Amino acid sequence: MRLGRLRSVRWRTTAAATVLTALVLSLASVLIVRLVESDLEDNARGALSSALESATHAVSGEGGEGSAEGTSSGEGGEGSSEGASSSDARQQALADASVREVEAGVDAASNALLIIVPIVVVALGLAIWWTVGRALRPVRAISSQVTEISGSTLSERVPVPASEDEIAELAALMNEMLDRLESSSERQRAFVADASHELRSPLSTIVAAAEIASVSPDPMRLQELAETVSGEAERMQLLVADLLDLARLDEDRLELATTAVDVASVCREALDRFVDAAPAISLNAPATAHADGVLSQIERVVFNLAENAVTHAESHVSVTVTPDGADVRIAVEDDGPGISPEDRERIFERFVRLDSSRERKTGGIGIGLALVKAIVDRHRGAIRVGDSAALGGARFEVTLPAAETPA
Repeated sequence: MRLGRLRSVRWRTTAAATVLTALVLSLASVLIVRLVESDLEDNARGALSSALESATHAVSGEGGEGSAEGTSSGEGGEGSSEGASSSDARQQALADASVREVEAGVDAASNALLIIVPIVVVALGLAIWWTVGRALRPVRAISSQVTEISGSTLSERVPVPASEDEIAELAALMNEMLDRLESSSERQRAFVADASHELRSPLSTIVAAAEIASVSPDPMRLQELAETVSGEAERMQLLVADLLDLARLDEDRLELATTAVDVASVCREALDRFVDAAPAISLNAPATAHADGVLSQIERVVFNLAENAVTHAESHVSVTVTPDGADVRIAVEDDGPGISPEDRERIFERFVRLDSSRERKTGGIGIGLALVKAIVDRHRGAIRVGDSAALGGARFEVTLPAAETPA
């Protein structure tokens, strides 16, 4: 038998329970023997006292008769001596009988316990061995299934026993963990595929431009090719930066080192970058509105939402900042085509672009809103998408926890 088997839960549980049972029964046996011995001694003492009292009364009666006869015949002293000797003999006989009865009772109880206790211990050990083995049978099935699950077979699940006990709960939790791992693996594969696709397009353009430049002597043509390469390189740079930001947000599980960020000031500075944009942009914000967060990340949220609105708006974009007690709300609205209800959750997935925004001139790669969602979640905030009642297009509303206003 392998040492590993001897260290199994089944062996250890059975051994511990058996040893504990043997100790308890041994102590109980000693206690029972002592109690039986004490009880028998008490009974023997009581019987001996009763017998001695009877013998004493009998001797006293015989002594009285002997005394009367001794008055007439002169033999009273001899009769009294014989009565005392007879009384001592009776007492000794009764004491010996009582001791033998007590010893016999104690020996009988001890012999019975010497037979019963080992039988009970062995029977209980076997019962524990069988019970623990039956209880751990689902664990062996789970272990066998887990050894067969690998990165390529994350769709498999461990069997959940019908016992509805802790083992069934453990199996259900393991299946939930496998669901998360499978979902994470699928997202990673999709992420790699989409990132490769997005990077392949500008790289192909750059390679084609380089090939044309190598055979074209026209300086004007070379200038156009340089502008093309510069634009595609900038597109790749933005994509790589967004991917790195997403990777950092996914890997960083530490508590954010937040400060009081003036969201109103962040919005004013972000919208200044869209002064030359075709749609008109308006800002409705108080003098200050402080949220608890990271300045650079909140700037990215505001910029990405504003850029998305400017890209899809027809003529007007509105940004509103509203302090609301324990929260600060940022609403970005446009007069564009809006977002259908079935797409309002999907747009926050990575590399998702709606049909109306697939033109290359928009520069969208489907990362901006995913990055916004990741940042808002890291700040324990919320983001909602709906229809703009004022402008008729889309409305993005971000809620961030408010910070104490700095002195």
